[in-house]
Amino acid sequence: MRIAPLALAIAVLGSGSAHATVLDLMAPVGGANLYAIHDFTAPSSDVEGAVVAGGNVTVSSYSINHNGKNAFGKDGYALVAGGNLSLTGGSIENGKAYVGGTTGLTWAATPQMAATNPVDFNGATSYYKGVADALSDLDPTGAVTRLWSGVQVTGSGRGGVDIFNVSSDLFATSSSWTLDKLVPGETLVFNVSGNAGTFNNGGISFEPLAGYNVLFNFYEAKTIDVRGVIGSVLAPYATQSANWGVINGNVVVDTWSSTVQVNSNHYFNPVDIAGLKLEKGGDAASAHVPEPGSIALVVAGLVAVGVTRRRRQLD
Repeated sequence: MRIAPLALAIAVLGSGSAHATVLDLMAPVGGANLYAIHDFTAPSSDVEGAVVAGGNVTVSSYSINHNGKNAFGKDGYALVAGGNLSLTGGSIENGKAYVGGTTGLTWAATPQMAATNPVDFNGATSYYKGVADALSDLDPTGAVTRLWSGVQVTGSGRGGVDIFNVSSDLFATSSSWTLDKLVPGETLVFNVSGNAGTFNNGGISFEPLAGYNVLFNFYEAKTIDVRGVIGSVLAPYATQSANWGVINGNVVVDTWSSTVQVNSNHYFNPVDIAGLKLEKGGDAASAHVPEPGSIALVVAGLVAVGVTRRRRQLD
């Protein structure tokens, strides 16, 4: 069946509006529990899964990967450090360690060392900054509002993925969650604005979010003080400086300088996000539907081509 040029143009342009891309948050670092673009420093505490850092790893009285959730597969890596490793007391367990610089171990067993770096650090950095920026450009499908001393999260009611825009100031002092029009198990992406991202001066419990696939995207933050969280944290421009507390999920930061414990549960599940476009090379950008003027020009051009071909056939 021959398709008229105008119908073809509408079909082609219309298909772009349904674009969706799978966001696999930790794919560039092999599913690690935590990724620091630059240095990872902690005087105590632990990360229950694998750690990847582009710079130096300097830790003491510290455990990495006790739960055996390796990066890059079952027999993969417990630690990947692009720079030097200094471990004073503690352990790197259940997997290999790659260290790009020197290794200094004091009162700590030597892990199985790997000669191969599995991470493209430049590509990973580009990917996470691109994803953070692109998520922040998506249109919200729900709202976060003040409710007494806490916040109310109101979704679209459709399930799947809901996007929320919220100021870090609102989360900083909240003491409770009220959830409305959310479907259990759905994905909740909170785009958190502000140069300083803070949980949780209000002592808010994140337990109401335990049944959802949650990502907090601190796309502007230069510093974050994040603890007590059930959900994953994306903050590729920020230094995590909080002490004590816990994060249950994946973590991406620029620099880690914190004693917050990171647990290997509530990892962010890969999900289709409508309007999100991952570009070649790992960058991400919002997919925009062509404006009416652009559509008109394309349609006009295709119609003109069809008219020209018809005239040639009649000559």
